[in-house]
Amino acid sequence: ETLRIPWGQDFRMDGGNALFAYRGTSGPAIHIDSQMNCRYKLGLITSNSPDPVVLIRPENPGPDDFVVNTASVFDFSAIVSGHLEGTSLALDTSYGPIVNSTFFAEETNSMKRGLYVTDAGGTGYSFSNNTVRIPYGNQYHALKNCVGLQLGDPGSTKILHNVVEGSYHAPRGAHFDEKQKRYITLENYVGEEAIGALIHAQRNVLTLSFFGPRQPGYDVVFETGSRDNTVFVMTLPNGITHRSEAPTNRIVPNWPVGFDVETPSDPASGEWTINRTAMTAQIMIVQPGVVTSYTKVDAGGSPQGHPHNLSLVDTLHGPERPAPTPHPRMEQTFEGGLATGQSFMLEPGDGIQLTYATAPSWRWKALR
Repeated sequence: ETLRIPWGQDFRMDGGNALFAYRGTSGPAIHIDSQMNCRYKLGLITSNSPDPVVLIRPENPGPDDFVVNTASVFDFSAIVSGHLEGTSLALDTSYGPIVNSTFFAEETNSMKRGLYVTDAGGTGYSFSNNTVRIPYGNQYHALKNCVGLQLGDPGSTKILHNVVEGSYHAPRGAHFDEKQKRYITLENYVGEEAIGALIHAQRNVLTLSFFGPRQPGYDVVFETGSRDNTVFVMTLPNGITHRSEAPTNRIVPNWPVGFDVETPSDPASGEWTINRTAMTAQIMIVQPGVVTSYTKVDAGGSPQGHPHNLSLVDTLHGPERPAPTPHPRMEQTFEGGLATGQSFMLEPGDGIQLTYATAPSWRWKALR
């Protein structure tokens, strides 16, 4: 049966480093309800259920009569899911906000998802101003269609202003070999659709490391609705995929990328080229061609005032405060041509349009 931790306020529980093995065929091993100013320490938790091993989802009013998780600390030794569809740790704001809190797990070990943060596709409540740290995101036992960190879902708009730190280790198909009587891994294995970090959310800061082979571009995947996230990467062996409609997400590598960034093909006259590299790019003119004018456009500002306030009264009982309309993109046109060796910068999401009789050529260089 699921261990249900009811709502708490000004409470501390220390479970030491005990092993908690959940044998149910469904449901979470542990479900933590609303909490305020609480501290929890739990040890190694295992489950073979398809549901999250640890589910932190406020559902019932308790702390000051709110449905909320706020100003609390949660500390786990390891959270292990042995189910092919299982999730180690789920932080879920479907019924109430999770704000101003700290989450730590020494390890998540999973076959499907390691850390999953959800606002029910934008229909739930805020997950904001939290710190999440998982030094070891282990997916060695996984095979394919898995993700180490999933930050949001399609439609997510309320996972904002959080700090996430973790390392994500690619699937190796590790399993116990009955003949050899030991664990082995698959030789030269690369799992299909095995993603390190899948990001739907906005305006978060992440510090991540990635280890092991994945399909090209599958260390970090920025999905359609993501924007304004900054990802500091210690390692990025397999690269990124940028599907965002507003490609203002930023990758900050721990090493110089320089000319290794992709240079787009020379643009057609009058067409926009948008910087989708997720890095600040220096654009250098190799051959000037015959250009009559060029126009630069910024990415358009995103609103600063959401969430307006994280007090519980404002968050839960205040007036509706929809996010303001993003600022429109702004342009600047320059009449005249280009020169050999001329350079200019494009931030992620910025663009340039050239009008010419003879095409110029360029080379892009990533800046740190």
